[in-house]
Amino acid sequence: MKHEAEAEAKVLPLDLVEKILLWLPIKSLIRFRCVSKNWLSLISDSRFAKLHYDTTDAAPTNKNTRLLYLSSELPLNCRHFSLSILGSSRGFILLRIHVYGAPLLLWNPVTGSHRSVPYPVADPDACGSSNNLWSGLGYDESSDDYLVVVGWHQLRPQWQYFSVRTNSWKEIECGHLPLYLVDDDSARFCNGVLYWLAFKDIALNFLIVAFDIAGKHLSIVSFPTSGSFGRGLFAGCLGLSYLNFTEDQKFEIWVMKESSWTKLNVVLPLDHGIHPLYFTKGELVGTKNNDLVKVSDKGVLVESLRISCRDNDLKMVMFTQSLLSLPDEFGCTGEEQGK
Repeated sequence: MKHEAEAEAKVLPLDLVEKILLWLPIKSLIRFRCVSKNWLSLISDSRFAKLHYDTTDAAPTNKNTRLLYLSSELPLNCRHFSLSILGSSRGFILLRIHVYGAPLLLWNPVTGSHRSVPYPVADPDACGSSNNLWSGLGYDESSDDYLVVVGWHQLRPQWQYFSVRTNSWKEIECGHLPLYLVDDDSARFCNGVLYWLAFKDIALNFLIVAFDIAGKHLSIVSFPTSGSFGRGLFAGCLGLSYLNFTEDQKFEIWVMKESSWTKLNVVLPLDHGIHPLYFTKGELVGTKNNDLVKVSDKGVLVESLRISCRDNDLKMVMFTQSLLSLPDEFGCTGEEQGK
């Protein structure tokens, strides 16, 4: 069987094999690394990893989009600790280890590679409590760099970003920002911008704090209308679930496309009690108590899965699987990268 696979691999030119492999899902590529040494070398190449990600990301339907739920499939050095997900970008997950002195962790679940990122302050919990720290992960295409953005409140709002390529922290001007963010420390990364939900004032009016990855600046995004909101990432766009008290107490789903808000044709009664995570192809995925649920745009239950975890929204994230690695300039060792 092995000799047959080797012979078949020699029939097609390697450049043609590459064009075919570029359209395959990550799960298939992982298996096909065993076909031959040439295929292993090709699939493991950083150039192919980038081409594959860009090809699948541009496709109408990305077959590599997954809902990650934290389980035992974690880097060995943090499997026994309490963790939360702070964001994701291009196949990498930003994890927080809730142990004194532990750094943040960048982790690619597909390749197993991971890298620690030190906090910008010696003791982040000195800000008051662990819930007073907000973080996010984004990618700057112009410089091929991953940025870890952290904000906290200690007498005044303070924000910094960590450049993976330069291995350094820099301060972000934030004098005009609101004092507090809601108790949800994970950001949503969409179209080059990180988003957090924040309180506008003591009356608990909401707004959105946005960080432009390329421009390295913070700004405020207004809500489409007033009311009580939740937040999620729907179909690759920034999404909001809005509780409308004037129309039979139903949830409305809003998404931002090209800097403007659009209301989707989704009916979700209040008694569903669903915390939305993702909306695509006419179906909404979210959490309800200890269940992961999928409902139609008419509010009909399609599928459910029992999950056993507190703070489920901080234990799961929608992300796109990839074979990408962090920039070499970061100075990672092969051992820590899991290679």
